Amino acid sequence: ADMCKLYIYGYYNGIRTSRKLERECEKNIEVMWLINNLKPHNKTISEFRRNNKKVLENVFKEFSMLCDALNLIGKEMVAIDGSKFRASNSRKRNYTKNKVKKMIKHFEESANKYLELLEKNDKDDRDFNEENLTEKLKAAQKRIEELKGMYEDIENNGEISITDKDARHMGVSNNGTDIAHNVQIAVDSENHLVVAVDVVSNPDDSAQLFNMAKQAAKELGIELKDKEENQSEEEYEEYVLTVLADKGYYEYENLRDCLDSGIKPIVAKEKVSNKTGNEKYIRDNFIYDKERDIYICPEGKILNNVSNPTSQNQLYKNKAACKECPFKDQCTTSTEERTIKRNEQHDIYDIVNKIMDENKHVYKRRQEIVEHVFGTVKRNLGYTYFLTRGNESVRAESFMHFLAYNLKRVIKIVGVKALVEAINSYAINIFSFFYKFNFGKLEMVI
Repeated sequence: ADMCKLYIYGYYNGIRTSRKLERECEKNIEVMWLINNLKPHNKTISEFRRNNKKVLENVFKEFSMLCDALNLIGKEMVAIDGSKFRASNSRKRNYTKNKVKKMIKHFEESANKYLELLEKNDKDDRDFNEENLTEKLKAAQKRIEELKGMYEDIENNGEISITDKDARHMGVSNNGTDIAHNVQIAVDSENHLVVAVDVVSNPDDSAQLFNMAKQAAKELGIELKDKEENQSEEEYEEYVLTVLADKGYYEYENLRDCLDSGIKPIVAKEKVSNKTGNEKYIRDNFIYDKERDIYICPEGKILNNVSNPTSQNQLYKNKAACKECPFKDQCTTSTEERTIKRNEQHDIYDIVNKIMDENKHVYKRRQEIVEHVFGTVKRNLGYTYFLTRGNESVRAESFMHFLAYNLKRVIKIVGVKALVEAINSYAINIFSFFYKFNFGKLEMVI
């Protein structure tokens, strides 16, 4: 418990390296009191974090339970977002297919050069050193074998990082790139407290919507609906949780899984364009009439279904109407008519788009709920990179980042006294560092 309290104190105060925490144990009176005057070595501190990842995660969840007991969590709506945090892996230690190809070529050329010199073996040249060249040749050949081994891994994963195997090359802020981890969070809308955290190697957010919504529901104690085949649009209107997410999360399978589970996804759609450049005639402006199975174009003309009912993709068009339409050149680059394709995915897209259209005022809250959390953690607390390696360790470290954020947020909302009383009431001993008795008065330690 003492080591756990040390880490919570450290992350709350922006002190997270084991060496800095070791120094705090030796000179900081608050820390001495907190951990009963223990003087752990930095290796002991580091080993605790490495061997107790689940403990750190559980501390975060325990504090979330306390927040729930204080009625600080609304349990009705969460906002989901992701941000990239720099990994403990340099660019030089990250390899892509092209990079490895170039390196193999370089070392093969070097090896060939050494072989030629050894074969020539000009004994009259005093600078010639056969032993040195042989060592260089062996080193080059060894490096070639290592790179070829990497190439096989890259074929499967697209890239490989040597120091942190789960880190990937990702786009970061200001249009830059770095070797990073994709940190996902779900934030409750009531008081902007983080309720779920995850770390993934995929830089793309599109596969994370249902994953994070499901985690949030679990942590909030919300029971999701069982998936039912062929659910009607009316059945989709019975929701147990609402999630807000930006256009990066607009992906068919995740949207479908959310709807099937009773999760209402208010998710922005990627803006589409028209080949002609005229936004009036983009696909979204062609209205689908489900009862009549037709599309109505922006000019009010009907596009009929001309496909076999068993076809996966249904085609809608009206050659005669397009032929007479004065806006045809602004609508399509086709010489004949405008064609609209539709498949089963569009049923889900239509439902989600309708939800978005009806809840634009709700969606506007997304930024204030979730984006400022990353801003606070990165700019105010200074947590822009990870000290640990591997998704499991990085995930545990992320829980500490957001525990620090939640602690500060709760203190701001209810104050120190109310939080101390809650900690005493619920006997959460791990948070005893919030207070100490000094001349009979409660005082903050952090």
